[in-house]
Amino acid sequence: MKLSSIFTFIFAGAITSAALPAEDAGQTITNFVTSTITWTGQIIPGEAAVSITGTAEEIYKQIIGLNPNYDNELGLNSSNSTVKRRDFELIEKRAPTSNDWTCAYGNDVNAESIGAGVRYLYSIANGDCSAPPGKPGAGGCTVSSCNSGAGIFLCNDSSNTLHTACFIVADNAVEVLINCQRSTYNGGNSWTTNTHGQIFSKDRSWNVIINKC
Repeated sequence: MKLSSIFTFIFAGAITSAALPAEDAGQTITNFVTSTITWTGQIIPGEAAVSITGTAEEIYKQIIGLNPNYDNELGLNSSNSTVKRRDFELIEKRAPTSNDWTCAYGNDVNAESIGAGVRYLYSIANGDCSAPPGKPGAGGCTVSSCNSGAGIFLCNDSSNTLHTACFIVADNAVEVLINCQRSTYNGGNSWTTNTHGQIFSKDRSWNVIINKC
């Protein structure tokens, strides 16, 4: 299956996945996770920004609960949105981030589940995502998304609280998906696509990890 087709299926939620392979020898991130992300952004036009803590899915559901018209008024469907939903093009065309990624970190997770997390991150893309202070090798990591054991983590290696646009977190997760994936043909129309890895910001003060959650 071509790479573009794989990611089309992931973002359409249409992969038929078999059982995941045995865990590889990658690292775990549990000891570094302090919380879920905190999102800060405007939910209702004309009102002050608010902060919500949770996974991207939990945050999005709370936003929609407060403003059912959020997508059209302030979200990606809004004509005023400064962020557009991304395609699977080269990272240089999508986000101001680095090519400093590795597939050596982490354990295999289902790529379709990561794709679901990415969709929710793009759904809250117009807000700010934050992570607590940390240090290199022991970053302050927050769970951005956790779907069926597949996690996207925003990790801060700086001594200051990290604030970055949520769409950049999503773009970095996509970059790991593009570069660190492998697919196994199961017969018929069934494929298993797995991924894991890590990508650093240009100044290496923070990173995004795909790993088990």
